[in-house]
Amino acid sequence: MYFSKFPIVSYPSNITDEKKYVLARNIIRRIGFSEDTKSASGAFLEYSVKDGERPEHIADRVYGNPEEHWVVLLSNEIIDPYHGWYKSGSVIEEYINKKYSGYSVFFTNTGNTFSYNTNLFSGCTLTQSGNSSSITEYHPTLCKLIVASPSFSNGTATIGLSGGGNLTIKIQRILPSYTAVHHFEIQGPTADGHKIGALDTPTVDPLSKQTNQYNQYSDLGMVGSPPPETGIRQTTTPSGSNIELWETYIGKYMGISGSAVNTYAVSNFTYENTVNDSKRLIRVLHPRYLDTVKRELESLLRV
Repeated sequence: MYFSKFPIVSYPSNITDEKKYVLARNIIRRIGFSEDTKSASGAFLEYSVKDGERPEHIADRVYGNPEEHWVVLLSNEIIDPYHGWYKSGSVIEEYINKKYSGYSVFFTNTGNTFSYNTNLFSGCTLTQSGNSSSITEYHPTLCKLIVASPSFSNGTATIGLSGGGNLTIKIQRILPSYTAVHHFEIQGPTADGHKIGALDTPTVDPLSKQTNQYNQYSDLGMVGSPPPETGIRQTTTPSGSNIELWETYIGKYMGISGSAVNTYAVSNFTYENTVNDSKRLIRVLHPRYLDTVKRELESLLRV
């Protein structure tokens, strides 16, 4: 129903060397409800998606026709019906395990400092005591590598750099990637128990000094707003200079300032579940507006 209304266009086909055109639906055409529909009183109802429920199920229940699933998606401005839709428990778990596969290796220079290396990226090799694994990702602001093998431990290791030569590092902490930190948050300002900040739990720079004193940003006029991305980092960029990790968010997480702690750390697992839970509550167009929306759709897509 949804894509059947989209206009047909000639699309160049590269299947053969000969230049040919095929007829295809122009599915990149963007559409939406009119402002009149959006602002109409009672046009939308709140609905909490149940585990395993898809747009087709809701369309069948509300409109008596599963093919009206596009109305449910359009009501919530969802373009990708897989990643934009609420995932059930088993699906989100499978998604997290696939997205955050492998192991997160948090490391420093041989001391308790960190320096961004432009010759270190995906494809380099991590080696320790005869064990080697290809590096699939490098996240400098988290002092983190992603590797496939768990055969590493805290201590000295070597990275074979893409430009030649080796980099000696110190592995500080290793975790399955789905449990590793995604970002760090601090509590926003409060007044009489009510949040007054733009964000209740603003994200902070992992390389800045750890603090929960949100008013430290008052001199920058940032109280009530997310702190600046650079926070109070000791240098504006990790490139070309060492960053002292003592008492920083990521430093404490790695155990440089004592035992490794998860204070203020939000794991990949928690982050993805939080994002997913935010998609559970949706809007459903009231059935009495269905015909109106269909006419709007046909008018917008008419060629």
